[in-house]
Amino acid sequence: MADKSKNSGNRELPEKLEFDFVICDNTLNRKGWRLLVDGIDLTAFNANPICCFRHEVRDIPVGRWKNVRVEGEKLLGTVEFDRNDEFAVKLYWKYADGFMKACSLWIDPIEESDNASLLVPGQRYGTVTKSELLEISLVTLPGQKNAIVLSNNNELKLSHSGSEYHLKEIKLNENPETMDKEEKNNVDELSKQLSTEKERNATLLIKLHQKRGVVADGEVEHLKKLAITDPDSVEKMLEARPEPTPEKVEETSKTEETEKKEQERKELSAKLENFGKDGSGKSANGRDGWNYLEWFKKDPQGLELMAKNEPEKFKKLEMDFAQESKAMHLKAE
Repeated sequence: MADKSKNSGNRELPEKLEFDFVICDNTLNRKGWRLLVDGIDLTAFNANPICCFRHEVRDIPVGRWKNVRVEGEKLLGTVEFDRNDEFAVKLYWKYADGFMKACSLWIDPIEESDNASLLVPGQRYGTVTKSELLEISLVTLPGQKNAIVLSNNNELKLSHSGSEYHLKEIKLNENPETMDKEEKNNVDELSKQLSTEKERNATLLIKLHQKRGVVADGEVEHLKKLAITDPDSVEKMLEARPEPTPEKVEETSKTEETEKKEQERKELSAKLENFGKDGSGKSANGRDGWNYLEWFKKDPQGLELMAKNEPEKFKKLEMDFAQESKAMHLKAE
């Protein structure tokens, strides 16, 4: 029979406060490792199938899990919210209204493997092949499609969020002499894929912070190389850089524009100065003796550069030509 909750906004609760979940699967998570669901031991969990909020195991649970089982490469289950708990009912409405959708499991790793046959593109750490399920929580943001919090019996120190078990990083440097051809090809292919993935992620990271205005053009390639080998450190460093104010952006833009124009002016001056000079620095082809018309016919580009960079010399040439053309009944254009 339906009833009403104190904090449901006078909305009637259904008879069953339940939702089905894909709790976890075999896909790669955001941390770069995988969990094989068929290696999860559910025995202890099924004896005490608590459902917590954000892995706060010291708080009272908000519900319980039912029918937790492995189907193919997925761990599935149904959560039943405690209808007598005001906070649990609040959470139920969050899921019912679509404001929350995720869950996260907490395991105790038993065995992990760095076997190349278990690796997938982008995987940086080992594969957890055997584990024990401790608890499943309702969360706002999962670590992958379904987040996982790791712990270890020997290292677990419960704090606000618990401690993290660290998987060994995979090193694809196996001795080729001990591998057959197929294994070697798998390792080579995975190495290439990992290298490509790291380079792509590094490029995206630098572009992101370029848009924030905290990465200068001159340091892009250097930062990209660092990000390939140590992405976490580069990301922390760039995130710590304050974004420039609009005034600073405008000032920097003007400075860069001024420097660019000055550099162009110097290059043009040098180019004009060296027009027609041989290795001794003397004028070749008699340019020093050219009049306006000769410049116009033989080197119009040099004439334009002279007008821009040596206006007095250009003006004299033009005046001399005007006088000559007047005597010859010509007109300078």
